[in-house]
Amino acid sequence: MTKKLLKIVKKLFFILLILILIGFLFEQIARFYFDNKCPDDKEFVAINGRKIHYKKLGNGPCTIIFESGLGGDYLHWQDIQNKLSKKYTTIAYDKAGILWSDPSKDISLKRYSDDLETLLKQTNCPKPYILVGHSFGGITPRLFIQKNKKDMAGIVFVDVSHPQQLEKSSEALRNSVQPPQRMLLSFLNEIGIIRILYSSTAFTASVPKEHWFNQNVKNYFYRIFDGMMTELENDKKLMKEASEIDDFGSIPLTIITAKYPGGVEGARDKKLEKEYLDIHNALQNDLLQLSTNSRQIFATKSGHYITLQEPDLICNEVEKLAPR
Repeated sequence: MTKKLLKIVKKLFFILLILILIGFLFEQIARFYFDNKCPDDKEFVAINGRKIHYKKLGNGPCTIIFESGLGGDYLHWQDIQNKLSKKYTTIAYDKAGILWSDPSKDISLKRYSDDLETLLKQTNCPKPYILVGHSFGGITPRLFIQKNKKDMAGIVFVDVSHPQQLEKSSEALRNSVQPPQRMLLSFLNEIGIIRILYSSTAFTASVPKEHWFNQNVKNYFYRIFDGMMTELENDKKLMKEASEIDDFGSIPLTIITAKYPGGVEGARDKKLEKEYLDIHNALQNDLLQLSTNSRQIFATKSGHYITLQEPDLICNEVEKLAPR
């Protein structure tokens, strides 16, 4: 009986190894295919020996800067950028370690600020600037905003993170939003499981599975993963740095807050969902204190991805801030 069981275990182990090998080869072939779609060299600048990828569109009198959240790449903004570029200069970019941009060992608001300042200078983006940030994109550009106050025509924060959101949350809430261990996710990523998962399930249910955003995450998660995890592992550090920058002066600031009409995506525990929304709404209101010239509006039809669900709302707010 023991020998028979051992034989079965060996066979199952061998089958598992074969499946892992097939998954690994499948993933490498997919990566080779999608790596060949790398943008033209003209869409890169060199910053301290690193390549940063950007997409600049339009030729208007001011520059709209798009700052993505955790793991977000330049394509996140494509619908909004295409519309606003008809009137304004617009620039979206991949932060260090995301999609086509090289990683950096320096994870600090100073490095984010230096990267963005250098990018704008090298691409001849005209001043003044309007910065549009989503999610964690309300944390990473704070030093840039502070250093460039005189050149800022306005800021639009789209359901952005607040530096105090982790410390305000209970341990249960923090644990509920933590991803699996990096090592496990990395292994699943290498053997193609993540690609298979996002082929059958949408990354976000806020848009259909066939939407370009979900397809982009499926295709390029392997190029987003390391940069996203690095930001996640340093979120407390970055939020602490951001908490020390709490005065944007009188820069016009619009806070767009999601109303989450369908609830928080992925939330299974109603008690934790309520806690999250209570904290979120209070801290969104607190963001108004960043400027003496601030206002708050609500995205009544959207969850966190207002950028995908109500892009025209964001465009309209940018238009209001743009110099006449």
